[in-house]
Amino acid sequence: MEYLEKLRTKVRNGIMAQSGVAAALSENADPKIYARYLQNVWHYAQHSSTVIGLAGTRCVLSHPPLAQYLLHHAQEELGHDQWALQDLAALGVSEAKARKSRPVPACASMIGFEYYIAGYGNPVALFGWLYVLEAMGDDLGQIVADSVSKGLNLPDGVKFLAGHGDADVEHTVEIIENIEKHIKGEDLDDVHHVADVVADLYVRMFAEIFQNR
Repeated sequence: MEYLEKLRTKVRNGIMAQSGVAAALSENADPKIYARYLQNVWHYAQHSSTVIGLAGTRCVLSHPPLAQYLLHHAQEELGHDQWALQDLAALGVSEAKARKSRPVPACASMIGFEYYIAGYGNPVALFGWLYVLEAMGDDLGQIVADSVSKGLNLPDGVKFLAGHGDADVEHTVEIIENIEKHIKGEDLDDVHHVADVVADLYVRMFAEIFQNR
């Protein structure tokens, strides 16, 4: 896990270096930027269960323990896109407006890459994507949720951040356990590659959100 732990630190530092995140952590979040973040969150969250379930079905024969985890995790991710829509509503952004929005290029690329890996590449490698996003939820979700809630006076507008800040603690532990117990050799190399790609896209997503004000 040393490789992934170093990447986790790199991603966390890359996100926290963004001016918009720094502002949010100091309780000076820009509501327009927060709305843009939530719109992009909605775009990728609505695909999470499908992508994870797709990878799970392709692992059934080759990696049964991983398939069991992925299919269970797909169920747990159901409805998280609705959290983002509820948070947007608290900001005064309608569901219709959210649905008309477009993800920034890095977010759109991440969604496409997830489907490629889950449906055509090595489905085990999707654990690289899971690790990066769940680890960031664990590291930053609750901290940012608290700061945004206070700074924008939005006690009911941080469901996505707070929900993942809570759930992703356990999810990260589970993902690490599955990687350490069941993923080796070329499969692990593929996990590292996917984690590298997603790490780059995820940090770029934040940069692109903050650039387009």
